Amino acid sequence: MTKLPPTERETHILEILHAKGSASIEELAQACSVSTMTIHRDLQRLERTGHIQKRHGGAVLADRKTGSVPCAMCGKVTTGKQTFLVHLADGGQKTACCAHCGLMLLNAEKDVWQAMTMDFLHGHMISAQQAIYLLGSDLNVCCVPTILTFGSRAEAERFQKGFGGTLATLEEATLSLLGAH
Repeated sequence: MTKLPPTERETHILEILHAKGSASIEELAQACSVSTMTIHRDLQRLERTGHIQKRHGGAVLADRKTGSVPCAMCGKVTTGKQTFLVHLADGGQKTACCAHCGLMLLNAEKDVWQAMTMDFLHGHMISAQQAIYLLGSDLNVCCVPTILTFGSRAEAERFQKGFGGTLATLEEATLSLLGAH
């Protein structure tokens, strides 16, 4: 198969997922004759538009029945993959669509008890305080500037090699974001 342009590749990915239900990154890369990094970028676009959900190592068609919560900062519908939760001391909770909005929400809220963010690669919740933040990568997934979160510094560094950007702690990421506005 010859290399397809991005829109045709995304259509082909959706066809594969409709036929099989799910597919691995490697499977899709082989089917589309592109690198796994290219497939990651394609899947990001398809996930942003609500067509698919990324899973560790692959993708599935999006479940259109599940309800989503609007972001407390920008109002976008949260997809789950980038969710940032802020638990308040009074027992309340606010949800942000991504780490960008999550950091802004953390800065705006008083009496924050705990904050959690989604590990970008594995899709599980991690402490926002302990997360590694990747700022300004070439991968735009939600709000700009994009901020991705990782539970492991080693994984964040490997991802940074492919997509660029700067690694930061929670405090450094917050300072960088607030300085950008």
